[in-house]
This record gives sequence, structure tokens and C-alpha cells, in this order.
Amino acid sequence: MTRRIVVMLGISTVLLLGVEAFVTDHMVDAEMHKRFDSSLVLQAQAMAALIEYGPHGLSMEVLRPDPSHMLLGTTHSSYAVFCANGMHLQSRPLPAGVPRDWVDHQANSPAFANVEVDGVPSRAVWFRFSPDPNEHVTASSAAGAGPVCRFLLLRSRDQLDIILYDIDAILLLTPLLALLAVLLLSPVLVRRGLKPLAMLGDSIRSIGPNAPGQRLEPATTRELAPLTVRFNEVLERMDEGMARERRFAGALAHETRTRLAELRALVDIERRHPSGRSAREILDDVSDISGELEGTVAGLLLLTRLEAGLEHVEQRSVDMQSLVVQQLEQVEDGVQRRQMHIHLHRPEASVSLVTDATLLGMIVGNLLRNAVAYAPSAGRVDVAWDAGALVISNAAPDLTAEEVVHLGQRHWRKHSQNTEGHAGLGLSLADAAATALGFRLCFMLDAGQRLHARLLWGEDD
Repeated sequence: MTRRIVVMLGISTVLLLGVEAFVTDHMVDAEMHKRFDSSLVLQAQAMAALIEYGPHGLSMEVLRPDPSHMLLGTTHSSYAVFCANGMHLQSRPLPAGVPRDWVDHQANSPAFANVEVDGVPSRAVWFRFSPDPNEHVTASSAAGAGPVCRFLLLRSRDQLDIILYDIDAILLLTPLLALLAVLLLSPVLVRRGLKPLAMLGDSIRSIGPNAPGQRLEPATTRELAPLTVRFNEVLERMDEGMARERRFAGALAHETRTRLAELRALVDIERRHPSGRSAREILDDVSDISGELEGTVAGLLLLTRLEAGLEHVEQRSVDMQSLVVQQLEQVEDGVQRRQMHIHLHRPEASVSLVTDATLLGMIVGNLLRNAVAYAPSAGRVDVAWDAGALVISNAAPDLTAEEVVHLGQRHWRKHSQNTEGHAGLGLSLADAAATALGFRLCFMLDAGQRLHARLLWGEDD
């Protein structure tokens, strides 16, 4: 990560400083050329102001013998003046590269061009002007106004080019030094900046499935605080998953060990001390024990999936009366064996729910089986439902208010001798399925020792 960040910083620095140097160089060159042209125009106008015309043509009597030296210094320069009446004045023969149309220049503003003078890059400027008459020109001859002339000045650009080359070197050297500084300092700065992340990695190293309940300390770094919170949420979900796995493994080991021990004992006793029963009767006992074992494993698996939120819920319309009648048919054998009386309290209007029919049927079936199995023999079970809840009531003379809170807990049973089916998993499955459907299952013991199991799905819970 450090190497990647350093590379990205280096590339971005090169690009940004390169663009900045290019733009700066372009702006500096433009400004220097602008100032050079401005200075060239001022010098040309100053020289043009010294030119006079008289009876013998154009002259620069004031600055003889070399007026250009006084105004232009030691730079390579030359000038020329051509007038419309044929008068001319120049310092040296003009180079061949000078634009020929400068003598026909009609605009009032100066014009510029780059030319070569003896192999030296130069800058040319020309403009139109009217020289002043000298003292030898008579008033009558001056009355006709002076001739219109064009002034051309060429000046070497070597000093300007040297300055521009120096600026280019500075602009090139600066990004290179900045890049070198970035490459040298970035690894140290990045490692220092990523130190909180390294400390977070060290604290994570000790967390694992063998040490549940551990959490990361709140991060003091603002950028790492959300990461710490999310990782703690992951740890919490991991602990919940591990707890479900341990509960499943423990329950499976306990229940299968009991059933397998019972099955092995049945086989060993029949082998050592034959009871005289037929093979069909022995196989029926083996089938019953195997069925209970299968039901226990299936119940444990379903309970684990419900608690983990892995059970898929299929929504469809379910008629409550048809579902209750269907589940009552499933417990008909227990009702007949224990001579129970089932009372249905049907609502005036039919009740339909949009929910998962399989899970809702499992909830109702487990509540009915629990009521039929644990109510006194020949007792009464009341089943009532409306638009907001389903209530199944039965007598529970041996149940106390303190024990009601344990209903729905995994493997808790009031009467161990009446165990049938899923080894005490019925109410646990019902509670987990209700949670998966967004319902609420609760139990209440009234003053008459009747237990009311309420499955709530309405808004007025």
C-alpha cells in the first residue's frame, strides 16, 4: 500500500508540476515578448522623433555620428527610414528576411516580425510617422507638410532568448527537485500516516472464533472510526453465528446420544435377552426411535436456519380457518388418545393473512401439539383468532408464573416424561418462526391457571 501510494503521489506530482511548469513557461514567455515588443516600440519611436527632413533629405544631426548606439546600446540593431517622396535613411543594408511590405505600411499601429540578421534571431518593428522639418527648411516649404515616412527598427533577441532559456531551466529543475523530494519523503510520511491502520491490524490479529466477545477499541482517527464500527458489527454477527453453531452442535450431540443409546440398548437387550416379540414389533420400536431422531435433527436444523435468518419467506394469502382446521387434523391422534375437547371460536368475518403458509402452519401446529400434550387429560383447548391475533388456551395447573418466562426457550420442558417429537424444540421453533415472519409470540398464565399462547400479527399488539 505504501509503495502504491508513493507511486501515485509521484505520478500526480509529475503531472501537476509539469502542467504548472508548462503553463507558467507559456505565460512568462508571452509576458517577456510583450515587454520586449513594448520596449522595442519605445526605442523606435524615440529614434523616429530625432529624424528631421531638410533641403538635403533626412538627417539625425543631434546624435551624430551613431544615434543607434545612444538609444540601443551594444546590441545588434539596425534601422531604416523610407518616405513617400523618395527620401530614405538607414544604418546598414537591410537583411533579406525583412518583410518587403513594410514600406507600404498604412496602419497607425506598429507591426512586428521575427527576422534573421547575420544568423542572429532579431525582432523587427515598423510604423508610419512624419518627420519634423529642420531649421533650414523655409516656412513656405514647410507649409506643405512633411512627407509621410515608414520607420523600421531591427534589434537582436539574443539577450531575451538567454533570459527565456534560464527561465525554462528553472521551471524544468523545480519540478524535478519537487519530484525527488516527494519520492524521498513520501514513504516516511505515508508510513507515518498509515500507522493507525497498522495498529488496527495488530489489534485485529488477536481476534478469532476461539475468543468470542472481543471487540475493537473505538478508533481515534476519524477515517478509521466507521471501519472500526463496521468490523465490530461483523464480529458481533460472527459471535452470533458461532453461538448458533455451538448450540446446534451441543443439542445435536445430546439428543442423538440419547436416541442412539436408546436404540443400542433395545438391540443389545433383544440379542442377549430375547423378549419373544416378533421382528415386526422390534422394527416398529426402531422406526419410532429413528423417526424421533430424524425429527430432532430436522427441528434443530430448521431452528438454526430461522435464527440465522436463512429461511426463505414466501408471501401469499393464507385463510386462518382453513389453516387451523388443517393443523387440528395433524394432532387428531393425540386428541383422541388423551380425550381432549377442542373448542373453536370462529370470528364473524373471515381472516386472511399475507404471509408464509408453511412457517405459519408450523407455529400453529406446534402450539396445538404443546396444548394437547401438556394439558390435563380430558381437558379443553380453546382456539380463537381475529384480525390481530391467534390465541390458544389450555389448563396448566402445574405451571407457575416463574416458569412461564421459560416457555419458548430451547430444550426447556416442564414434564420430561411426556417428551414426544422434537425433544422440547416445538415452542422454540414456533418463536423463531414468528420472529422470521415479523410476528410476536407470548405466553400468559391467568388467575384460573389457564395458559394463553398469543400469536400477534396486528398493528395493535
